[in-house]
Amino acid sequence: MPVTYELAREAVVARLSADGAAHCERVAEMAAGIASVYGVDPAAARLAGVLHDWHRETDVGELLRQAEASDVAVTEVDRAVPYLLHGPVAAHDLAREYPGIGGDVLEAVAAHTCGAPVMSALAMTVYISDIIEPRRRYARASELRGVVGDVTLGELFARAYSASLGHLIETRRMLHPVTLEVYNLHVAGVRP
Repeated sequence: MPVTYELAREAVVARLSADGAAHCERVAEMAAGIASVYGVDPAAARLAGVLHDWHRETDVGELLRQAEASDVAVTEVDRAVPYLLHGPVAAHDLAREYPGIGGDVLEAVAAHTCGAPVMSALAMTVYISDIIEPRRRYARASELRGVVGDVTLGELFARAYSASLGHLIETRRMLHPVTLEVYNLHVAGVRP
């Protein structure tokens, strides 16, 4: 059975708090809009957007346990900040829960927290949408929403990623090894 947005949304509403589910719906709508601008499949973007935080509210001990029991790589930073595993663990679980779900959607869900060295246009779209959904009020979010369609998707991703990395540094949070790799490859100009 194909995974529809409606089915996914109902599942998200059932498993997350009202605020968490509402965030997922806003990311889904933002992702569909950005996808339309950049020639990405809006239906896939909407689906990935609504599912991206499938494990956002899962206990961190459970996230770590599930990651270790699956094929999800666990770094020392993940052990220190298990919340970072919520995207990869969600992708793993969603593949089991919905066997017909597209690999591109799973990739976008897995990469929405730290990014990935190789990211599809869909994955970049969902990452950006999570950073700039309408309830994000920090100054850079508004600035980034204002340039959708005026810059390339790669440039929009680079700006969003830089804003996120800047926040991590300003708040003195640990940097995941993938974060540094993504920054060096995508943001510093190695990848388009």
